[in-house]
Formats: sequence, C-alpha cells, structure tokens
Amino acid sequence: MKNPFRAITAKEFAGDGVDAKWIVYGKVLGDQKVSILRLSLAPGAKTTFSPECPALFHTNGGSGRIGKLEVKYHQNMVLGEVYPEIGFITQSALANGGVEIENTGAEPLVLTFDFPQNAHSKIPGISS
Repeated sequence: MKNPFRAITAKEFAGDGVDAKWIVYGKVLGDQKVSILRLSLAPGAKTTFSPECPALFHTNGGSGRIGKLEVKYHQNMVLGEVYPEIGFITQSALANGGVEIENTGAEPLVLTFDFPQNAHSKIPGISS
C-alpha cells in the first residue's frame, strides 16, 4: 500500500543536527486517527523531545540514548529475544520537561514516534 502522505517538516521538533518530519498526519475519514513523526539525529546531535502527549517509538537506524534508555537498531532479530529499539515516552517524562535524545553512534539515529488518536491540539498538516 502506498503512503498517500507527503512528508512535511515538523518545525517544532527540528533543530541543529535534527531533522523532523511528519510522515503520517492529518485527518483520516474526518478524524485525527493517527500521526507518525520521523526524527533523524546526526552523529553527536542531541535534542530535548517534548511532544504534547505520550508516544510509542521505534528505532529505525543507528544507536543512541532516549532519556536513560540505550537504543540500537537490530537487523537480524530472533523471535523471543528482547531488543532495546522500542519504547515509550511517558506522561511522567513529559511532565518533567520531556526526554533528551542523543545520537551516540557514527551514523544517523532514526526514530519514528507513533501518537495516539486525537493526540494534537493542532493537527499536523492541517492549516488552522
């Protein structure tokens, strides 16, 4: 299935060494059903990530740290093994100013954040 959405810059999360793009956004069947943000950090880059609500994340490339959690992308996963590439940004972390994300590797750290339904006060990709 082809993604009908064109990636748009998420200015609120982009910065020095940090590229942020909404890759799924807007309204689906008239409602804010889903939104996915792709965050790419250059080697050595850091950012404080503080979205409006908790989110699930997946590591899609590279290695680094999200808060105190070390993350690394694994290509050859084995069923039943635990891998440090999926996690949550919690409400508690957001209440404390968000989480620091740092690329500690030699290649870009690429993360996707999946937000729940009705997660945003301003829907990405929709002019207000």
